[in-house]
Amino acid sequence: MAAKRNTQLDGWRALAVLGVMWLHWIPDEWEVPLPLETGLYFFLTLTGFFITRVVLRDRALGKPGIYSTIVRRRALRILIPCFAAFAFAWLVRAPDFVAHPWWYLLQLANFHIAGLPGWPSGTSHYWTLAIQSQFYLIWPLVVLALPRRWLAPACLFTALLAPLSRMLLERQWSHLPQGGAITTCCLDYLGLGAFLAVLMQGGMPADDRRLRTVAWISAAIYGVLYALEEAGHPLAGVRYFKQTFLTIALCGLIAASLSGLPQWLAGLLQHPITQHIAKISYSLYLLHSLVPLALGWVIPWLWQLPETHATSALKMVIFGLSSWGLCWLSWRYIEVPVERWRNRAKTATPAVAEPTA
Repeated sequence: MAAKRNTQLDGWRALAVLGVMWLHWIPDEWEVPLPLETGLYFFLTLTGFFITRVVLRDRALGKPGIYSTIVRRRALRILIPCFAAFAFAWLVRAPDFVAHPWWYLLQLANFHIAGLPGWPSGTSHYWTLAIQSQFYLIWPLVVLALPRRWLAPACLFTALLAPLSRMLLERQWSHLPQGGAITTCCLDYLGLGAFLAVLMQGGMPADDRRLRTVAWISAAIYGVLYALEEAGHPLAGVRYFKQTFLTIALCGLIAASLSGLPQWLAGLLQHPITQHIAKISYSLYLLHSLVPLALGWVIPWLWQLPETHATSALKMVIFGLSSWGLCWLSWRYIEVPVERWRNRAKTATPAVAEPTA
């Protein structure tokens, strides 16, 4: 719990963002029956886990001004690169951002996107960033206000709101095409991630056998529910909990990564290429969907090529190289200076001695 970074979790972040990029870039004929959008949910589950872990750690250490410190540091880390991406979205004339900028700037894009007839070009993925920002503002207050014994029930109650919201939205507000982008529909990712942090802060080891068993069972149930839904035969009632089972499996994955994965898998996750992608993964997530719009201005002939497997592969290569170059620049000249700024502010704060083992 005291470790500042975990390279295996960083590796999963890299694979998650690659899955999201593939999902957004591939032509229809390349689609595969796999839940590549799982990367989005992994990021949200990590958010619930990490922010709760930080609040619990700082509260246990008796640090002053916990809420303001967390919000300020998260705002620097998340919002400055995010607003830079918004500026890029305006520059390349992302249609929905140009038409409705305030929804994005106020971090309420998920509510706006929920009512759109389709996912907006270039900016569809910003719904998760809006949910994270809302969570960062509200959840630390909940953790700080509640007595320790109430935290676990509060996390479970928060998670339960998600399947109930999905059911209610489908039955009462079915006119919302992307209703799943509403914040309450995603609270199982955030709530169960927070629940994992509470359990570990309370002494549960990361390699707890019970968690591992429950995670594997949940992964199997999710696989069955996903296959049934893809086949057009969703299970009534139970299908609203499909994403909840996925979240339990993701919590097991987070815990397993903290305790140490098998050597062959750890080697893949900790490979220098994987770690490099992880290093720029936030910029990749912010900018990758805008890159095709930018290339439409720079090399418009790319969009005039006949649709074949070869031209699709060429586009993917160009998208990938362009995204890597742009996102490396974003990481080097935006994220790194912001991180240095945050570290200087942290060093200037009076230190509180951590308890010994």
